[in-house]
Amino acid sequence: MEIPAIFDRPLDVLTFGETMLRLSAPNHGRLEEAANLDVRVGGSESNTAVALARLGLKTAWFSRLPDNPLGRRIENEIRRWGVDTSRMIWDETPDSRAGLYFLDFGAAPRGIDVYYDRKDAAVTRIALNEIGLDTIAQARLLHLSGITSALSPQCAEAVRAMMHAAKVTQTAVSFDVNYRAKLWTPQEAKAELETLLLLVDVLLCPQSDAETLFGITGDGVTVAKEMRARYGMAAAIITCGGDGAMACDDRGDHAAKPFALTQIVDRVGAGDAFNAGVLMGWMEGDLEKGLRYGTAMAALKHTMPGDLLLSTRAEIERAVAGGSGGIRR
Repeated sequence: MEIPAIFDRPLDVLTFGETMLRLSAPNHGRLEEAANLDVRVGGSESNTAVALARLGLKTAWFSRLPDNPLGRRIENEIRRWGVDTSRMIWDETPDSRAGLYFLDFGAAPRGIDVYYDRKDAAVTRIALNEIGLDTIAQARLLHLSGITSALSPQCAEAVRAMMHAAKVTQTAVSFDVNYRAKLWTPQEAKAELETLLLLVDVLLCPQSDAETLFGITGDGVTVAKEMRARYGMAAAIITCGGDGAMACDDRGDHAAKPFALTQIVDRVGAGDAFNAGVLMGWMEGDLEKGLRYGTAMAALKHTMPGDLLLSTRAEIERAVAGGSGGIRR
């Protein structure tokens, strides 16, 4: 469905979640022998906000960050790509900290290992009176992920409050399950997320997460239909790895094949780029278009370092149309 005219608001998408500093050894080296580290910025929700801004949507992201150089480094990076960060909550206490994560890159047969140093980060101490829940009414869509609920009881409470506020203000809600086994168990995640899914309009969920958390198996379309039947969302989008993505809404079933990737620079953030394309299409009333854009944007993200998709809309549309790479002179 297309979001109706009642949702003509100052923002297209508002999102909230933790964004961290990302540290990795240069040139795909090992962390244990690195003499220096590359510093980048990444977080699921802010990655999606940047990709949506690159498509031309009016987006805002907020979190709770330490009022120090590390917090400002994170906020500056997201803002520089066109995302409104004016709702940021700044923590001025001396022991406040930003979350960190370390990437140990690998190419097959060696995988990529992620090491978190995010315990007691500023966002985990968020209080409801800091959020300004009335700001949700300024957006057509509120986008959240399951990662945030896993960070702390305060974060879980904040997510619940924002989703309930969205229902009161007739703001649509999209939700990426985004299960992280290093943050909580499947049992903990299911107990928290099942109640949230009843408030979701657009669900984004990996096929593996649907099985691990909710016991739903089958191909992508089967899983999407079961999620809709069980939790009542308007649209369910299931990512299926090498089999692409499947979706189900009132107009029927939709599918998109993944792009063939000949060279992978950086996998991290590809799912968030995919989400941005899907949400753009859904907000325009064309979920099938969203899948095409999402798969193209995920492929483009694989070609650039860092968590953020920094493609222009023109580049994205060339990929959607099947354009090839190479040198354009």
